[in-house]
Parts: sequence; structure tokens; C-alpha cells
Amino acid sequence: MDLSEEEILKSDARYVTHGIGKIPMVVVEGKGAIIKDIKGNEILDCVSGTSGPVSVGYTHPRVVEAVKKQVEQLSHSLALFANIPRTELAERLASIAPSRLRGNCVTYFSTGGSEANEVALKFAMLTKKKAEAVSVFYSYHGGTLATLSLCGQSWTKLQYPRFPGFYQIPNAYCYRCTFGKEYPGCDFECARYLEYQLKLGSGEKNVAAFILETVQGNGGHMHPPTPEYFKIVREICDKQDVLFIIDEVQTGLGRTGEMWSCDYFKADPDILTCGKTLSGGGSPVAATLIRSDLVPSEVMDNIWHIFSMGGSPLGCACGVAALDILRDEKLPERAAETGRYMTKRLEEMYKEHPLIGEIRGPGLLIGVELVKDRRSKEPGLEEAMSVQMKSFQKGVLFGLSAKPGYGNVIKIKPPLNLTKEQADTALNTLDDALKEVKAV
Repeated sequence: MDLSEEEILKSDARYVTHGIGKIPMVVVEGKGAIIKDIKGNEILDCVSGTSGPVSVGYTHPRVVEAVKKQVEQLSHSLALFANIPRTELAERLASIAPSRLRGNCVTYFSTGGSEANEVALKFAMLTKKKAEAVSVFYSYHGGTLATLSLCGQSWTKLQYPRFPGFYQIPNAYCYRCTFGKEYPGCDFECARYLEYQLKLGSGEKNVAAFILETVQGNGGHMHPPTPEYFKIVREICDKQDVLFIIDEVQTGLGRTGEMWSCDYFKADPDILTCGKTLSGGGSPVAATLIRSDLVPSEVMDNIWHIFSMGGSPLGCACGVAALDILRDEKLPERAAETGRYMTKRLEEMYKEHPLIGEIRGPGLLIGVELVKDRRSKEPGLEEAMSVQMKSFQKGVLFGLSAKPGYGNVIKIKPPLNLTKEQADTALNTLDDALKEVKAV
């Protein structure tokens, strides 16, 4: 397709809907943390191709080789059959799974995080013979009608009907505590509120699962101050006979500096979902890891749930390659080291820029919340959008919490193999953008 940029953008505007807005730029190449447009301009991608799909970098040679090799043999297979890459990937995930799932889980493969969370909910409802679920404010669990109903963000409720029986409770957002308290001394009221919801707010003993991101990706990278939060949640779920689902689609596979954010926070789920990074940027694959002892095998294979492309040999081959890269290149360790370096520099920038209200980690899951005034903590919505756009114009793409107009957190989650030089470029660019933007 030998067309000019103008012709491609015109055709794109006529025949394609992007769903979440668009940037008038034609991307033609990606390598490592850099994407290049049709004119040869380079952009440093600090969102990893939408919160993680290219966490091992664009066109990693081992992923490219896995795609070439597998597509020549078998790119697709009926889900009823076994295939070698899917079996290998399931074994590998079981061997590295966190806490009680390690060596004690079965995996259902799909193509994206929304699907993985749908599967988790179906399994929970089937297992517990209950029909309701609880999530938290600012959460994001997918874009289907059901998963949108679990999202605790205002923009997800604008145009769509709410799925009945899905409830939200306050999240662990210490910078803006729902209860007006401060840690320590708050007794983790946000965690303990789950028990009130299960007893009083939901259907009488009808909640199958509590689903949670350990670090809230789209919401703005908020997370509890210590692992004690997850210990309390685990105890409440056990007491109330509710399954604990952790959504690791954005946080898993090295981003927090550990293989799983569950490892970082010592969380202990019954079901875990992952995706994005698992694909290695090659071909979509997502996974739902379920405790083996939850339901009998005859039920596991008969929930009437199937995704035609889920568990494809091609996607799973990319998943195996991605896990190899994470292990051999020690990417979780690199994420921890680079994250510490970037966070330290951001803390120095905090002293110079009154717009910065709070800096959050861990690893390369960094959030910089912007405020108009540190004392009032009024969200700097316009300022955040302006900083993001100015940074992009300077050649660095940062994320923005939730959706433009609703979030004030600059999100930094680049590929895990980001170099120190690239980290400095990103931070220098952010520093320059902050200097140009004043509270309005």
C-alpha cells in the first residue's frame, strides 16, 4: 500500500473507528522502546503500546522468531484439540504463578484482558453458585458490557446499562482517602469495608467474587501502602465464602519489579488474570489461572465458554517466548532498578514543580499525580492533559489516567528493558513540559 501520510490518514478517517480517540500519526516501525512514523520521526513509548503489550520491547528478535517458526507450522487450532505451545505455556505459568496458585492451577486462554476477566467471573459464579461480584472505585477490568460494570470510573457509566449485581467499594487511595483518614492509624478501613458490603450492601450471601487490581492501572496507579491490606481482604473473602480474583493484566509479568504484583504485595488470590505482556507484542494471548481444587475437572471443561482464537498456537508460542525473555534478560529486576532510578529523579522534580502532588510506584508502574494546589489537592486535569501533549510533541508518549478530561495522573510504564539513557530522556522531557505548564 504505497500511499502518502495524508492519503492514509484520510482513508483511516473514512473507514476506521479507533474507539478511544486518535492521533494523526501513521506508525510504520517499532524497535525496543521506540516507534517511528511514516515521516521518520521517532517517539519514545512510555506506555508500552497500551499499558504493556510490548513490555519486552517492540519486535524483540525472539518474539519475531517465535512468530515465524510457529506460523509456518500451525497458526490456529480448534480449542477442543491440544496443541504444543498452549500446553507448554500453561505449564510455565503454573510453575511461576504466585502464592497458592503455584503448581496448583489450570489455565484458560483467551486473547485479551477483558475476556480473561469474563472467564474469571464465570468460573467464580459457577463454582460458588452465586451471581454477584464486588470491585473497587477507580478500577478497570475491561471493555465488555459486563467488565465495564465492574469498572469504578465515571466515564464507563455514561452510555451503557449497568450489569445487575455488580458493586463497588472504596479503593485504597491514601492520597485522597474516602474516609478522611491517614496511614498509619486508619486501620485499613478501605479493606474492612469489603465485609460491610458483603454483609449489608450486596445480595444476601450472593457474591461470588471480589476482583481487584493490586495497582490500579487506568485509575492512576494507586495502591495500598502495605501488604496488610491484602491480608485483610483474603481473610474477609475466606470468612464470607467469596473467591478473590486479582487482575494482573497491567501489573503482571515483571512490571512492579517482581514477576507478579501479587509477589510484591504478598497477595494470595484464588484466580489470577493476565494478558498484554504475555503476548510479547507478537500475537494476542491472555490467561485466567484458576486454583485446581476449586471445581471438578468435568465442570472446568464444560462451562460453555469459548473464544475462537483463545489459546491459538501462534499466540501461545509468543507467550512462551515472552516468558523466556523475562527470565533470561532479568526484566523484573531491570524494572525494579530502573523504577528506583526514575522515582528518585521524580522526587527531586517534586521539589521544583508545585504541580506534582504525589509520585507513586512501584517498579516501572509510575504515576505522577498533578494538582492545582498541594494543600487543597484540587486535581490538575487541564494541566495533566497539557503536560502529556507537550511531552508528545517533544517526542515522548506518556499515559494519562482514565480518560482525557477525567484523570490527572501522568502514567509512566515503558518497556521493561528501557535503557538509562531513555529513562533520562523521558524524565528530562517531562521536566521541560512541567516548566511550560502552570496551574490554571
